[in-house]
Amino acid sequence: MAYVLGLNLSHDRSAAIVHDGEVVVAIEEERLDRIKHSEGFIVQGYFERITKTLPMKAVVYCLETAGIGIDDLDAVVANRPLGDGGIRRTLRELPIRDKNKVHELPVPSHHLAHAATAYYSSPFESSAILVVDQAGSRFPGTSDIEKHTVLTGEGLDIRSVGSVTYPADYSDLSLGLFYDFFTTKLNFVTRYGTPDFGVFGCGGYPEAGKTMGLAPYGRPRPDWGEWLTLDGLDIHVSQASLEDIWKRLLAAEGATYEASLPGSWHHPFAKNVAFQVQSELERAMLHLADQAYQLTGSANLCMAGGVMLNSVANQRIRAEGPFENVFIPAPAGDSGNAIGTALYGWHVLFGGRRRTTMRSAAFGRKYDDRDVEDALGLGYFSGKLRARRAEVSEVADLLARHYVVGWVAGGSEMGPRALGHRSILADPRHPGMRDYLNKHVKHREEFRPYAPSVLAGEVENWFEFSGESPFMLLVPKVREERQAEVGAITHVDGTARIQTVSADTDPEYHELITAFQRLTGVPLILNTSFNDSGEPIVETPLHALVTFSRTKMDYLYLQGWLVSKTEPGEMPDDHPHRSPLPMGNGNEYGEGHGDAENRGN
Repeated sequence: MAYVLGLNLSHDRSAAIVHDGEVVVAIEEERLDRIKHSEGFIVQGYFERITKTLPMKAVVYCLETAGIGIDDLDAVVANRPLGDGGIRRTLRELPIRDKNKVHELPVPSHHLAHAATAYYSSPFESSAILVVDQAGSRFPGTSDIEKHTVLTGEGLDIRSVGSVTYPADYSDLSLGLFYDFFTTKLNFVTRYGTPDFGVFGCGGYPEAGKTMGLAPYGRPRPDWGEWLTLDGLDIHVSQASLEDIWKRLLAAEGATYEASLPGSWHHPFAKNVAFQVQSELERAMLHLADQAYQLTGSANLCMAGGVMLNSVANQRIRAEGPFENVFIPAPAGDSGNAIGTALYGWHVLFGGRRRTTMRSAAFGRKYDDRDVEDALGLGYFSGKLRARRAEVSEVADLLARHYVVGWVAGGSEMGPRALGHRSILADPRHPGMRDYLNKHVKHREEFRPYAPSVLAGEVENWFEFSGESPFMLLVPKVREERQAEVGAITHVDGTARIQTVSADTDPEYHELITAFQRLTGVPLILNTSFNDSGEPIVETPLHALVTFSRTKMDYLYLQGWLVSKTEPGEMPDDHPHRSPLPMGNGNEYGEGHGDAENRGN
């Protein structure tokens, strides 16, 4: 019955506690310190030595939620890629009395941590495991870095069956770095640190999801050739060759393209580059999945690593690959390694036999009425907001009338996807909803798509998909005959990144979508993360209220409270509520129907 604390010390620092084989709490540091990706770098001393700190806000959060003190922990396991420095930092900085409780994974550790996150959280008793990311651990005494790895899980044992590396001089690159190279060239970067911080001196963090979202706007260019060389388990490309490709393409077709200009993504050159990069990644990932099958012969596949956040590639592996079953954990990137290291500690250090399948990513703490009332009572909101208790059915009614509603319910999700606990919700039917959200609420590029949350029992009626996708990591086609009905969540290529919602794992969210279906006949809603551009997803009631008060969201459902603005300001002309659609029951909701505050209580 041990308590094991797992720490991720990479970007997206995080902490998790596992008790008796179950993840009882997990959170990313960025949700608490409000710094996107939360690297934790600080400058120390007269010589400006840069070091990295532990995610102590996340550690305290996890201990308080679990109801234990730091010395009640039975073990602590930490991980960081490249230097494998997790144990040194933990021993130095974690205020735990018994330092013998601090452990490390076998070196190199990073891909093992990813593998533990995926396999120990999966429903499989045996499985192939594929780990693909930007950078793993450096092999001791060399400049070689983990590139991608195939492992196998059998019972509680995880072992590597094939791996390749790349050199620190970038004469060969990982798939994550390949994708990031072009993402930075397209200027899809969240700025952080010094101007030359980050890979390829991009000045921040490459936002690969933007490249993935732009790709369907491009067109195939067979004349550009193939940029990756597939060689058995290995895949080759160098930074020098990519620089040459970029210069050649710019000279031939990019004379009028300037990445730093606002709206540069409109240029056909940018769209075609994104299309090519995405196509190359999909080709490589299908190849690696086939290699993993040949090495293991397993019917099951677990996948982890930052590249697994590319849900389009995931979908192709699931639909076209050789495996019967595929599992990807919600926090497939580095933040999830806090869970993986904790699970490794439970199963390997303590010989724990009990496993629990990850069916929900809601590992955060639950906030109660007192927390909400305390946040609402702060002077900052005095006279600006009003709140009352409300039923879920009222939120469904607001959505059906094309209002935009923030939604905070239960514990927050672990990972980069909002899954109905810290979400902004809207009507998927309205053709103007996507553009309105991008322009007025999320303040992001207009090409960016939005995802649907769909009742699990209805998914096959609306999408070319069967089974579960609870973590929004798969992108099937919207059925052709349905696309016009749900235009706000249908991407330009007819796809959508779906989340299936089940009553047993998320009863309140399921109740909301069911109520929306009764009103409209549509068993899904538009779901995006509860944050503004460039900021982390909200965690606390206070975070939610602050973001709600300064954005164009119309209402906020906060743990059973319906919050509105006392002076919401003039509704923009392009607000979807101004051009209502017919309701599924034949009624039409427009300006004269009345506001939520004037009905009921």
